[in-house]
Amino acid sequence: MPPSALTTRRAAGSRLNAWHLPLPSPTPVACAAALALCHPWLADRADAQTAPPPATLSAAPAASTPASAPRLGDEELKAAAAPLRISSSLAAPVGGTDAKDLPIYFEADRLDGTPGIKTHASGDVRLKRGDLLMRADDVTHTADSNVADAAGNVRITRRGDLFAGPALTLQLDTLQGEFTTPSYRFARTGAGGQAAKVEFLGNNKLRAIDATYTSCTPENTQDLDWVLSTSDVYMDFEANKGRAKNAVIRFMGVPILAAPVLTFPLSDERKSGFLPPSFDINNKSGLGLSIPYYWNIAPNRDATITPTVSTRRGAGMEGEFRYLSDSDRGTIDVMALPNDRVADRSRGMINARHTGEWIQPDSPSLTNYEMRWNRVSDDNYWKDFTRSRNTITPRLYSSYANVERQINTRVWGLGNSQTSLYARVQSWQTLQDLDPDASPDARIITPYRREPQIGLRSRSASDAGLIWNFEAEANRFGNEDKSRVTGDRVHALATISRPFGNAGWHFTPKMSLNAASYTLDRNEASVSTPRNQSRFIPTTSLDGGLVYERPIGWFGQNLVQTLEPRVQYVYTPYRKQSDLPQFDSAIRDFNQYSIFSENAFTGVDRVSDSNQLTMGLTTRILGASNGGEIMRLGVVQKVQFADQRITADDGPVNTQRWSDLLLLGSTSVVPHWYFDTTAQYSARDKRIKRSLLGVRYNPGNFRTISANYRYTRDSSEQVDVGWQWPIAGRSPAAEAVASALAQAVGSKPMGSNAGCGGTWYSVGRLNYSVKDSRLSDALVGLEYDGGCWIARVVAERTSIGRAEAATRLMFQLELVGLSRLGSSPLRALRDNIPGYRLLREDTGLLTAPPVPPSAYVNDE
Repeated sequence: MPPSALTTRRAAGSRLNAWHLPLPSPTPVACAAALALCHPWLADRADAQTAPPPATLSAAPAASTPASAPRLGDEELKAAAAPLRISSSLAAPVGGTDAKDLPIYFEADRLDGTPGIKTHASGDVRLKRGDLLMRADDVTHTADSNVADAAGNVRITRRGDLFAGPALTLQLDTLQGEFTTPSYRFARTGAGGQAAKVEFLGNNKLRAIDATYTSCTPENTQDLDWVLSTSDVYMDFEANKGRAKNAVIRFMGVPILAAPVLTFPLSDERKSGFLPPSFDINNKSGLGLSIPYYWNIAPNRDATITPTVSTRRGAGMEGEFRYLSDSDRGTIDVMALPNDRVADRSRGMINARHTGEWIQPDSPSLTNYEMRWNRVSDDNYWKDFTRSRNTITPRLYSSYANVERQINTRVWGLGNSQTSLYARVQSWQTLQDLDPDASPDARIITPYRREPQIGLRSRSASDAGLIWNFEAEANRFGNEDKSRVTGDRVHALATISRPFGNAGWHFTPKMSLNAASYTLDRNEASVSTPRNQSRFIPTTSLDGGLVYERPIGWFGQNLVQTLEPRVQYVYTPYRKQSDLPQFDSAIRDFNQYSIFSENAFTGVDRVSDSNQLTMGLTTRILGASNGGEIMRLGVVQKVQFADQRITADDGPVNTQRWSDLLLLGSTSVVPHWYFDTTAQYSARDKRIKRSLLGVRYNPGNFRTISANYRYTRDSSEQVDVGWQWPIAGRSPAAEAVASALAQAVGSKPMGSNAGCGGTWYSVGRLNYSVKDSRLSDALVGLEYDGGCWIARVVAERTSIGRAEAATRLMFQLELVGLSRLGSSPLRALRDNIPGYRLLREDTGLLTAPPVPPSAYVNDE
């Protein structure tokens, strides 16, 4: 190396020497991060984060510069003079192939050698290039061979990843060399391991011999709770391919999973391969085993194919296909059981979903479309395959196709309006309970099909001044139940209103019109019903309210109390509707929102006659500083000035003048506690008709208990309790915060809570029917957080009849930083336990947006 290629600097009062050398790129030492073996069935992926490179200062001015000292070049002076900018993080220059033009810096206690022949640095040596930092006791660089030899406490950090070993040899031109017995730790997974040797085989290629990987503490190398070991790992970063031989996962010293040859990607890109096997135990199918295979078909298409087998039902297949384009996306889920040995027939399910949009070039209009096809093989599917449910109504499966054209979206509609045209077809599959002992109440009323539905909606573009809405629609209603009325309906809905007011008051007069025309089919259900019918019903309403507030000093806090009265008057004349079918109408639930509705029914077919006044009063306690609600109390009641003749199921006339009284309240005034209650009190019967009482206690992370009491007179009475609570072991919240802080500052690698021992948690939810004196649904389990691994065992009981239930047992082993093995109960826990939090979910301090760790961490 010629002397001109070297630049020396000695800062006044400084103990170090700095050398500036050109170095070929990239340095493959950082590539050892791929030892995480991030195969899709071995490691969770994380989005790659890339920070923009700031201006690089190649030298700093000394306190005093001798006349013979070399001068900075023009580009370096420009970089040094670059203005300072505010940044949310201190981002290092990029490394890898992007760093080929960046300089390399040496810093050491002692620097000697012959320029152009050999350079020797010793005593706390630092080599820095881009986001790569190397530290060692001794580094020797030979110019002829361009080989750097580092010895003694060699440590390399890049983007938070740490590599350490006794010796490193690297040929800087060919990027060939080896790292002797290195250990490593990866910031993305909080895990690492050791290898007997890492060989660098050229640009972006390496091989690791006898490599291990674990998230248990590096200090506990003699007794790791779990470890992944391989005899040979080859990685080609340019091709994004890795290959491992003789991969074995051991848990507590026992091999639990092995593969003679394992291929995996070296980035967050997807790669085809087997996913962790899953097993399931339930009383309907016995012991089940599934081995998913992930198929990366194309960048925008993939599939998961899962062969299954159960001890009672036999072999089957499940599959999921996903696709994505610029304007469309969708998924197709299927389940096939060719020969169910229990039912002695084939079983199956399909759930296909597609959504998309179409935008014409140079057109402001937008077309959205959506399709879903959801079907199962038989009526007992919901009982036998509770795990495969893909709908919140397990006995009703909806299939539909709809398209909507938003006209002139650029200016929000035609003229000063928002307008859309839409069309839809919809059908239902209804699963009836075929059990001869089932209650008659268990029979599902089949919903109406829409064959088709075509309509137009338009509304004013502003929410101030005169506001209008209009809807016109034509429907063809069919039903698989031949005892139901079918036919056509054309309807139009229109409203016009003018709101007045400000933050302290509001008043809105409103007029509505509901017009509908029916043409009914001639069948046994409509023999005595006129075939052609029409009706036109207007509604007038006045709605107003006030908001008073005052400062108060309750509970030792500065608070604000509000008083919010609201009054609504509604008048709708009576029109006979008993001869009209109810295609899509149903009585509204009685709650704080529906009681202020102008119509007691949903849908179009029924419009309640009304001459009524609804009065409500709400008071709230708010935090003066943040506006957070601490307490709410309310009361609402309706008074009828005339008999109501349109009632549910065309029942008897409602002559009651005063409606039921609705009482509601909620508070979080007690720290960590939340109370919520609603009661429906019958003024005529002078007793509670319905009530809901809920309480929740949440003193910290992973600690929550909730209870709810639901009562409906002469119908149901239920109590449910849900919880997640540590029952033994250390405090999880304090250790999670401490571990996150340690990882953020780089003081110690994130590990296993000092030795892979941890905390027991109890989780569950119980739903008990007081009326039937039985447990309706139950979910009970234990979680053990061992720091570097988590074990879960959960039992779930789902009621599928008055005297029948489906029960399944789920086991899961989560190897932190690697993968989850077994049958996952996480979805069941999240869906059923209010406030449940994953033990490894990024919460609190860890919810901050991920930032690439700076190369300047611990760079004194």
